[in-house]
Amino acid sequence: MPTLMRESSPEVITTFMQQVVVEYHNYGMGHRRSEPREAVAVPVVVQQVDSSLEPLDEPFDAVTRDISTGGIGLFHLREIKSGLIKVTMTAPETHEQMTLLARVEHCTKCGGFYIIGCRFARVLFDADRR
Repeated sequence: MPTLMRESSPEVITTFMQQVVVEYHNYGMGHRRSEPREAVAVPVVVQQVDSSLEPLDEPFDAVTRDISTGGIGLFHLREIKSGLIKVTMTAPETHEQMTLLARVEHCTKCGGFYIIGCRFARVLFDADRR
C-alpha cells in the first residue's frame, strides 16, 4: 500500500474519492435508501459512541460520500466497529456546526477505504455532546 494511503487526513481521502466511487459501483453494492441522497464530499468529524453516548475512541476526520435528510455515507481509512457514531458537520459559509447521532448500517471495505453507511437517529445538543 502506498504511504499516501496510510494518512487519514480529509485531503488524502478526498484525493482518492473518485477512485473509491468507481470501486464502490464495481462491487455492485445495492442501494436501499428511503430518501434521495446528494453526492457531496465534505469533511466531517466522527466519533464512535456507546448507547449512553459515551465515547469509545478519539474523534477522527472522515469525508462524506453522500447525504440526505435521513442518512449519510462516509469514506474513511479505518473500520467502524460500533453501531453508533456522532457526526459533526460544519456549514461552509456560516461555520455553524451540527452534531447528529447516527446508526451504522454497514461498514464495507472497498479498496484502501471503508464505505460507511449510516442512518440519522437524532440531533445531539450541547448536553448530549459531553
